[in-house]
Parts: sequence; structure tokens; C-alpha cells
Amino acid sequence: MASQDQINSGNKDFGESVAQQKEEEEKDAKDEYVIIPPDGGYGWIVTAASFLCVLISDGILFSFGLILSELERVFDEPVAKVAWIFSIVNGISLISGPIASALSNRFSFRTVVLTGSMFGFIGLSTSALAQSVDSLFFTLGVLFGLSIGLIFTPIVVGVGFYFDKRRALATGITVCGSGAGTFVFAPIIYLLLETYAVRGTFLILSGIYLNCAVLGSLLVPLKPQRRKKLQEGVKLLDIDAVPITMEKSPTFNKRKFDPKALEQGLSNSVKSVKETQTVSVVKEQKLSKRAYWSNIFKFSLFRSPTFVLICVSSFFQSIGWFVPFVYLAAHAVETGVPKEEASFLLSIVGICSMMGRLINGWLSDHPKVSVLLLNNVGLTASGLLIILCPFFISYELLVFYSVILGLALSCTAVTRPILLGELLGLENVNNAYGFMLVFYGVATLFGTPMAGLLYDTLGDYHGAFYLAGSSVLLSAFMCYPLGRINRWEKRRNARS
Repeated sequence: MASQDQINSGNKDFGESVAQQKEEEEKDAKDEYVIIPPDGGYGWIVTAASFLCVLISDGILFSFGLILSELERVFDEPVAKVAWIFSIVNGISLISGPIASALSNRFSFRTVVLTGSMFGFIGLSTSALAQSVDSLFFTLGVLFGLSIGLIFTPIVVGVGFYFDKRRALATGITVCGSGAGTFVFAPIIYLLLETYAVRGTFLILSGIYLNCAVLGSLLVPLKPQRRKKLQEGVKLLDIDAVPITMEKSPTFNKRKFDPKALEQGLSNSVKSVKETQTVSVVKEQKLSKRAYWSNIFKFSLFRSPTFVLICVSSFFQSIGWFVPFVYLAAHAVETGVPKEEASFLLSIVGICSMMGRLINGWLSDHPKVSVLLLNNVGLTASGLLIILCPFFISYELLVFYSVILGLALSCTAVTRPILLGELLGLENVNNAYGFMLVFYGVATLFGTPMAGLLYDTLGDYHGAFYLAGSSVLLSAFMCYPLGRINRWEKRRNARS
């Protein structure tokens, strides 16, 4: 009798344990941990820090022309060879986008920005010791270029995680640091070169660049909060799904009760559950190892027709995007404008681009404004303006042209990250933006040299602007059916 009571007690305890575990799993299944943006408050501090970070990194990058001219004089090297430094810096900064995205997923936005700041500090400081242009290909081209990629991508993407309703405005404020940096650092670098020469300039810029580490440390990761699931997730293995059965025994029936048989049956059932759980964990670990790199980089994004079209459009956009920045002043000089006034045209483009990014960020937040439409209008206007540049032949017309061009060029800098979030989901923005920058970087490597080759062939910059504008215009045309393709893709995924 005592033996039967012990078995009944064990059976009851086992049943209660299974029921309690089932209750806990059901509770976990109904809840999820998500990051809820503060949409203000500390988010504005992060936005200000991000703005200053982009101001420093892009300000030094886009003022590189002043440094290259000094390097050409110091090392007595041809212009074409020294110009490769900027090409390598710009190309690597864009191509390193997926690396920055993967590292941000693995660690955090703050960690990647801190790492990039250290790379930039080392690259700029060691450039002060360089004895040849060849060594600058590594210190400036590789190290400094990589640092810009490790800072820009997590900064632009990361600031969006602190906002929901005002995400576009915060992104616009952040990216307008690029135009502000060009305006601020051009006179600073000119003054440094005049006072401390090129080697002293590198040392001082390395100290300034290290401030990106201080600013990046403010990107404190948001803690996930528990809430009820809005959408049913993948159903995991439930203990109750494992059948707990006892084999029929000649000694176990209604007429003859054998306590040992019941005890053995319970033992076998518990063992079966443990073995099933162990096999499940082992399979999960094998799957995790096999899919580790794929999950970090999210190569599955290239299965999306929407994302592939965005990448191809970005490639053609980047072929002509930097041509106005490189050849606008030279075109103005050819039309008879003095060099000092011609160089000021780029400052006008930078200032208007900064203002345009703020305006486009505000517009993108408006519920009645389509971000895709804003992106398409900006790309179309930019392409047409670049094509029409040779027809602006007086300084007054070129000033007006620079204002309109700066406003037009500012559109995609704000709309692209937001557009990726709307079309692909916020959880994919980081990796999608990184891959998109690779297409930008590859096109940048030969886009500007192609325009220069046309100048050498034709003797003027008209062909360069025609090629660049046509490429940007083609990029805009590719984005026109993007909304319809994305809706078709979502319907297809819903059916499957």
C-alpha cells in the first residue's frame, strides 16, 4: 500500500512539473522582447552626437582636395597618382559598409563607432610619418577609409533606432553633418596647412578625429522590453508534444496492478523527454554553426527583387554622383570665372545640401508624403540638373545652379535609409544599407575617372556631365516601379 502511495505521489509530482513547465512556455510564447524607441528625450542627444560625428569624418573627407594639392607639392608626384588616395579612401569607406553592418549586429553600434575612431586616429597620425605617396595608400587609403565606413554606417542606421515618428527628421539632421563638415573643415584645413604644413596637419586632424570615439560612446544600446506578441512566431518544440506512453505489459491491467511496471514506465517517459530535448538542442547548435555567417550578413536579402533593384539603382546613381563635386569648379573656370569664386560654388552646394537634408527629413516624417516619391523626384531632378550643367556659363547662373543642385542632391541621403526600412523592414535596414554602400563604392572607383577620360578625349567637361547626368537619371527611372514590385513581393511571401 505504501509503495502504491509513493508511486501515486511521484506521478502527481511529475504531472505538476510538466504542467508548470508548459504554463511557463505558453507565457513566454505569448510575450516577446522588442526595442521600443524613446522617440525623443535621450534620442536627441544621440542625434546631436551623430551629427557631430558625421561632421568630423565627412568634413575631413570632402576637404581632402586641399591636402592632396599639398601632398603633390611635398612628394613631387603626378596629380593622377596622388588622386588615387582619394579614390581608395572613398571606395573603401563605401565598400566596408557590410563589414560595419555585420559588426554592428554582432556587437553594437557604439562598439563599431569606437573601433572606427581608433582606425582613423591611427591612419591620420601615421600619415604624418609617411615618406612616400605609396605608404599613404595604406595609412590614408585603407585605414582612414575603413574608419569612415565603420563610423558612417552605424551612425546613420543607429540613430533611427531611437525614434519612431520622428525617425526621418533625426536621420536628416544626422546626414546634414556632411554638408556642414565640408563648410567648416575647408577653412580649418587651409589654415592648418599654412601654419603647420602637411605633417602637422595630419597630427592635429588625428586628435580631432579621436573625438568621434567620445561622441560614439553616447550611442548607448537600448534595452529590449517585454510585451505581448503582435504576430505569432515560429512554434517551438513543446514537451507535451512528445508522447508519454507506457507499453502494455502482461502484468499491467485493470485486474492486476504492478507498481514496479508503473515506476518503470514513468522512468522511461522522463528519459524519452530528456533525450528528445537533447537531440533538439544538438540540431539547433549544428544549424546555428552552419548558418552563422549567413545570419550575420543576411545574404538572403538578395532574394528580394525590391532590394536587388535598389542596389542596381544605387550603382548607376554613384557613377555620376560625385562628378559635380569634382568638376563643377573646373567647368566654372573654363567659362571665365575666377578660381576663388569658382571654389566657392562647392561651398554653396554643401550649405544647400545641409539645408535640403533638414527639409527632406521634415517632409519624410509627414504622413501624407511618400518617401519613395520624394526619392524619385530628387533623383530625377539631380540627373536633369547634372545634364544641363554645361548650359550655365555665367557666375550668377552657376550660383543659382549650385543652390538648386545642393537641394536636389540632398534627397537620397535622407530617403534611402528610411526607404529601406519601409520596403524591407526595420530589422533589415542595417545589413541592407551596408550592402547598398558596396554598390556605391564599386561605382565610385571608376565613375569619376571615366568622366576625366571624356575630358581628355573631348577637351571639355560637357561629355562628363552628360554621362554623369544620364547615369543618375537611369537610376531614377529604375526606382519608379519600386512600389509596385514591393507590393507584389509581399503578396507572394504572404501566400508562401
